[in-house]
Amino acid sequence: MATKATTIKVADLAKAVEKAVSINTGRKFPGGIIMGIIVRPDVKFDVNATARSITRDVAKSVPGVKLTPKVITDGGFTTMGFIFRPEEFFQQ
Repeated sequence: MATKATTIKVADLAKAVEKAVSINTGRKFPGGIIMGIIVRPDVKFDVNATARSITRDVAKSVPGVKLTPKVITDGGFTTMGFIFRPEEFFQQ
């Protein structure tokens, strides 16, 4: 039997992250959400080009939102995708 994918609004995810940061630091920081896919070290391809492609394709679905391609490698795994920064980030 196929499983149903869990869905979450980006705004809800951002609020949950902001709340966790606030609880742990006692402060609110302007920031954004990093979204992407994590791949294992044995996967070989141009991760920077893939991050740009992911960002470009997602941006088509959400016009007017600023997305920045990002690649992060840590612990032998690579995350590629984008950073979403809400408008408030640029106003502070």
